[in-house]
Amino acid sequence: MAVILGVDSVLETIILTISQTFTPPLNGTGIIHVIGAGAGGSGRPATKIAGGAGGYSRKAVTFATGTNWTIVVGAGGNAGQDVGVSAGGNSTAADGSTSMAGNGAPTTGAGGTASGGDVNFTGGTGSPSSALAGGGGAVGVFANGATSASPSGGQTTDANGGADSPLVLGLGQLIGGVGGGYGANGGFLSGGGNNSTQQANEHISGGKGGIGGGGGMGSHGATSSTGIYGVGGDGGDGLVVIQYLTVT
Repeated sequence: MAVILGVDSVLETIILTISQTFTPPLNGTGIIHVIGAGAGGSGRPATKIAGGAGGYSRKAVTFATGTNWTIVVGAGGNAGQDVGVSAGGNSTAADGSTSMAGNGAPTTGAGGTASGGDVNFTGGTGSPSSALAGGGGAVGVFANGATSASPSGGQTTDANGGADSPLVLGLGQLIGGVGGGYGANGGFLSGGGNNSTQQANEHISGGKGGIGGGGGMGSHGATSSTGIYGVGGDGGDGLVVIQYLTVT
């Protein structure tokens, strides 16, 4: 899916949420942002690790209407009941001369790497814990991504707005939402919060990561048995964003 946002017919922002062949609608210059998908958090007692965030790559490019870009958007890791971390998918953008990658977060709780951009940042790690608390990592757009401030999810640099914050666009940059609080979903680019309990017979779920963010851990304090389980939060899907700065 491509969503095009115009500002006075001069600046176009195109949000690509699914894999596709993309042909620029206008000649001009701008920025491409490539965000890998976050990993899903673990459901304890299987493990005690929250999901890491996807990698982030940004590059200034010249767009031409006769050039096709191959866009791949990674899917967030699907969390499950009493299972370990599930990896996020890689996101890529390539036109034959430029090849960018924001890699998805792996199953280890580490953040995804990135390559091919003018800047390439590794996603924040999910918080490991021996104390039933672990939020997901955040995507970094000005530096490597933030690790969870457990139990809340990691918060992207220059965060703005609440956990339900939509995508916020600046001239050539992205601004994200805050990390999810205890058991809450993360905002754009930020990690989901941990959810834990010591109560028996209670099902709990970690918060989902925002776009690119890692899922929080669902860390049930009781021994796993029938009717008692923890489910980690899903990792956030990847994204490719194209921002025109000039149109010729």
